[in-house]
Amino acid sequence: MKLSIVGEDFIQGDARTYTKGAGFPDADERLAGLLLNHRVINGIFDDLNEDRDYDGDGRDDWAYSDTGEWDPERNTDQFVDAMSDWRACGVIAFTISLQGGNPFPTSPPPDGLSTRDLDCGAFDPDGSLRPAFMQRLRRVLNEAKRLDMVPIVNYFYQGGNRRIREETIETAIDNATNWLLEQGYDRLIIDLANECNASAYWPALQLPNIHEMIYQVKDTIALYNNARGHERVFYVGSSFTGTFSTPENLRDIPASFMRAVDLLLPHGNKRGTEEIVSAIEVLRERTETLARKPLPIVYNEDTQAVEEGAEDTGGDLEHLEVCLDAHVSWGNLIRSHQRVPCEDWFQGTQVQRHWFETTRELAGEPEPPRSVRTFRHRI
Repeated sequence: MKLSIVGEDFIQGDARTYTKGAGFPDADERLAGLLLNHRVINGIFDDLNEDRDYDGDGRDDWAYSDTGEWDPERNTDQFVDAMSDWRACGVIAFTISLQGGNPFPTSPPPDGLSTRDLDCGAFDPDGSLRPAFMQRLRRVLNEAKRLDMVPIVNYFYQGGNRRIREETIETAIDNATNWLLEQGYDRLIIDLANECNASAYWPALQLPNIHEMIYQVKDTIALYNNARGHERVFYVGSSFTGTFSTPENLRDIPASFMRAVDLLLPHGNKRGTEEIVSAIEVLRERTETLARKPLPIVYNEDTQAVEEGAEDTGGDLEHLEVCLDAHVSWGNLIRSHQRVPCEDWFQGTQVQRHWFETTRELAGEPEPPRSVRTFRHRI
């Protein structure tokens, strides 16, 4: 079912998400028009460095425990296999990245380690696309289409964007956008630069300049549609760090940014619950006064500080509750689903199990995705 945005609501087909018309007849009514999102940013990850022993223990840092070797195809295969389980638990959106995200066990990485040392993105320095990464992304997006899921595709990560030469950033944007269009994808959400307020980005990808790159994505789509007679749509935004997603900082978002984006993507990392409530109020006020049209708000990342010795960590589920009450979408960053290798993409830890139990309770028993219902009808 194609995704569209009407006001602050997400629509699938002709119905608001998580309603009977969208295949969720028993969902909590607060979910109607929202997204439950799973941040699984490293689903197409690979590290092209020859030496991947960053911590000096004599072994590949990304090696699987059962083989002692890293395998990017296994990583994506297991990711794709788990997607139907996520949807069965009511998680219909997920965030995946062309440049990955912090794959180390903790965030920030352990002392002396840096994501900047990794060569783990889908872009070459000249902005061209690396075929193996895009083939893995194709497998993920095709499965999302089959399952009526909503991909949030992130182009750039602050830890890796400077591996692309500054003068080729626009080329990289064009290549990624045209690839998505040429593969036939439609109604995706694009997070152009994960946490675009970070100083690690090239200036073009930072606030207050990134609105120009957002318009470039939209211009590329318009040119493609005009040349081929299509009406493809991507919804474009760019996310903010948790430290920026506070009421005080959000009041300083440039008007140019608010008018360029199709949705707002704050992060709830390490924020207090009352801060989340206040931040939502500020974002809505800024939307009304600057964008002059309603915009959906999606917390597409939320995680708590990692306690020493903890097996895993994820987002504060109190944030989920206040977001639902405020008609705001929410997404969970579970550390075991971002670190590499991910040994279990579904229910490998208590934190994972608790998340999916919560979403299943909220979403109720879903109907099969439309592709499956259509197949059964034809039989």
